[in-house]
Amino acid sequence: MSRPRPGLKRRDVWLLPLIFFGTLALLMIGGEVAARVVYPQDDAAEPCELRTAEGARYRPFCVSHTKEWEGPRITQRFNDCGYRSKESCKPRPPGALRVVVVGSSTARGALVNYPESFAARASAFLTERCGGLVDFQNLGTEPPDVNRIDRRMKEVKALRPAAIVMTIGPYDLIHLMDPPRPPGQSIPPEDQQINLRWFVDRLRESRLFLLMQYYLYRDPAFQIRAFLLNGDPADYVREPLSPVWQKRVDDFGDLLGRITALADVPLLVVYIPERAQAALAKEAQHPPGVDPFVLQRALRRTAGAHGAKLLDSTPDFARAADFEGLFYLTDGHPREGGHAAIAKAVEAGLLAEPAFSACGPES
Repeated sequence: MSRPRPGLKRRDVWLLPLIFFGTLALLMIGGEVAARVVYPQDDAAEPCELRTAEGARYRPFCVSHTKEWEGPRITQRFNDCGYRSKESCKPRPPGALRVVVVGSSTARGALVNYPESFAARASAFLTERCGGLVDFQNLGTEPPDVNRIDRRMKEVKALRPAAIVMTIGPYDLIHLMDPPRPPGQSIPPEDQQINLRWFVDRLRESRLFLLMQYYLYRDPAFQIRAFLLNGDPADYVREPLSPVWQKRVDDFGDLLGRITALADVPLLVVYIPERAQAALAKEAQHPPGVDPFVLQRALRRTAGAHGAKLLDSTPDFARAADFEGLFYLTDGHPREGGHAAIAKAVEAGLLAEPAFSACGPES
């Protein structure tokens, strides 16, 4: 054991590091407090949500407000059936066109006001193109419910849609087989255990950390480099697909099989990329073994095998003029520009369906 240097008291050996780390902790706490004051966020649970044995549902005629720290305040309004739709869910006149949307939070239009969501945009576009109201009944909820969409087919069929639009993305596939969260439980049990993982997760969720990540991710090239270091969460852009990702594709195929066995109208599956994947799709060249479309090709084969069609919105994201306005950089959900890209894929896919033939082809 080395002796303390002359002039340095024995207590200073532990006192000086304690002062250093204590000062660092105070600076981080101060920075976190300042970040939360300058960039506020609503962390309360969604007041309109109902947790049921069948998954998340929403209270009819309910209105709620929420704000992500990096975005504006958002208003959610739910119709007479508890769907995030402008129109009533009451039966439409014979021959009227209706589309039902299913999926997770992106399908619901989380973190964008309803007029900016892809469902509202596609509804307005098709209403003008078809010369009559084409309403979208939006049943989107949360990722834990995706693997149980087949249980809602009776509800979907009662709405008498001309087509069903289902959204899917890498995050949904990663969590597809997660067990459903019991009613009344808002936090998974593993997140209630205080251990090293808990502290790392709290650090990653801190406003100060997210703020630093936000400014770094404004450069798509930086996000691509960070993304490709993620291992399994990034393996869906590597060819060939890893066994884990192929299993996720197969599990999704099982879900599609259960849905199409009950559905009596076309099922259009809309693939929504993550920002790093969309940024890769913009590039003419990619690192060896990296392909931003490998997952979509596998999903298209799986969808076709179960009588569904895959609409890949990735090219629409890659072609968007304002790439920075497509996503929330740290949350990951599409922003208004992202929903505009999704709407283009949905509109083109629906116009190719026989039920919409009177509306004319997409120009």
